[in-house]
Amino acid sequence: MKKLNLIGSVTLVMGMMLSLWGSSIESIKNNGITFSIDTEKIVPKVKPVIVKKKVVGKEVSQDLKYKFNQVKDEIWRFRSDTIWLRNDIQKLERDAKNIASGQNNPWFSNDLRNMAYKMSQYYNDIRRINDEVRDLINIAEKDKELNSIARNIEWYASDIENNFGFYVENAARDLEYTVRGIDPKLIGYDAQWNAYDISRYARYISNIARNLHWDSWDLVNKTNP
Repeated sequence: MKKLNLIGSVTLVMGMMLSLWGSSIESIKNNGITFSIDTEKIVPKVKPVIVKKKVVGKEVSQDLKYKFNQVKDEIWRFRSDTIWLRNDIQKLERDAKNIASGQNNPWFSNDLRNMAYKMSQYYNDIRRINDEVRDLINIAEKDKELNSIARNIEWYASDIENNFGFYVENAARDLEYTVRGIDPKLIGYDAQWNAYDISRYARYISNIARNLHWDSWDLVNKTNP
């Protein structure tokens, strides 16, 4: 009997608790109170990962490389053709002195004329080469291979400048002075004009060679990667 009364008491208490809980919930609803869960605070935000593409250097065109190599070959050829020019001019001066001493040389006038013609050709060649180097500066791109070619161009230009500035120009001036001091009847009436042309072209080439060297340095800097 006591057992049944205990069970009934427990049942009564639980019922009252459920009734009170239900009424509390209903009261909260009636008062407009709601519950919500802020999922943004619960779940952390993840920043998107930006994958950077690897930038590959632009490869220069084969046409541009060909133009650089073509100019390099031309300036190398000019350097090779004129490297012994001072010796040839000095030989003409020795021949002129021998003629003044009474030695007969029927080929001297022809040799002097040919040298004057060659100097005019060299003058035209180096002018063209200098223009081509300046054109390369305008289209140059930063590239290891182009820079290597440009350094070769600068090296040859430096040799040409030194050769004409220190040797050829002086030799041509000495030849002109020597020829002017010899009787035209002995050395030929056109010898003075040809000697003058040789000296004049030597000065012109020397000046252009100096500009060519500076322009070639600009080309090296323009292509330096």
